[in-house]
Amino acid sequence: MKKHHNSLVYIAAAVVLTILSCSKEGEYALTETAPLDFKTYYSGLTVSFVNLAENATDIAWDFGDDTPEVSGDSVVHTYAEIGNYVISMNGTVDGQQYTFHTILRVDKASVVSLTDDSFDDWNDVTYPDFQLEGIDHVTGGKVDYDANYVYIYLEYDTIGTNGLASLEGGIMDLYMDVDNAASTGFSSAVGAEVLFEGNIPTGWLDFYNFTGAAQSEWSWEYFTMDNAMIMGYSEESLNTVKMEFAISREAFDISSDAFAFKLVINYSDWSGEAGSLAIDHETRIVMRMDKQ
Repeated sequence: MKKHHNSLVYIAAAVVLTILSCSKEGEYALTETAPLDFKTYYSGLTVSFVNLAENATDIAWDFGDDTPEVSGDSVVHTYAEIGNYVISMNGTVDGQQYTFHTILRVDKASVVSLTDDSFDDWNDVTYPDFQLEGIDHVTGGKVDYDANYVYIYLEYDTIGTNGLASLEGGIMDLYMDVDNAASTGFSSAVGAEVLFEGNIPTGWLDFYNFTGAAQSEWSWEYFTMDNAMIMGYSEESLNTVKMEFAISREAFDISSDAFAFKLVINYSDWSGEAGSLAIDHETRIVMRMDKQ
């Protein structure tokens, strides 16, 4: 990476990065305070970088993959492989040059579309470990991801539920282990930092942060969040409910190489669980986000 003299560089000094190349696997924790900022838009390995600092000039970008630095207010770059990259945005504000560092996660594209009014695209999600089974009334599902979202598809039957698990009646509990560490968050068997509870097709979207001092505590704090859950297509036909939705990785800071969750469907009168998703009969599902 190029070094810029007579500039202010903002990066947490306590963070030590072992540089083998600028492509990284693992976790980073950087604190940034430079008067520079940008937004990224993803299409698989191709990323658009858009400057958000209106008063910044002479902007240049180091993409962290040993390619040449590129100048421009907004630029597009294609990476050779997935991974975490140290991005450096350089610019001048009020006559002073700054360098803004951050970590960018580049991931594969997803074949899933939430706007095609169909589940046919899920047929192209063929990774063996992304095929999920079901317990009780839940009959199965799938997962996928890209740099922006985690996608979940599930289906369950309503036979014998007396309407208590209908498309608009079933209550979903989605426990999200956003740091992929079962030792933190609610329950050592789940490790959930965030709980989503509600019914996505009807717009009932409640979120809770785990606040317990011990993992065994049932202690949650309600909060609101916009655009954190995106509903796709859903239908109820012949006693079968099918739905797809997406979880915003940016909203929940899902930046590691894996995402763990537990998904339960409850009866609408809270009398019990209709079923849950599973993989290898385990209801804590860990999806490895390492696909090329």
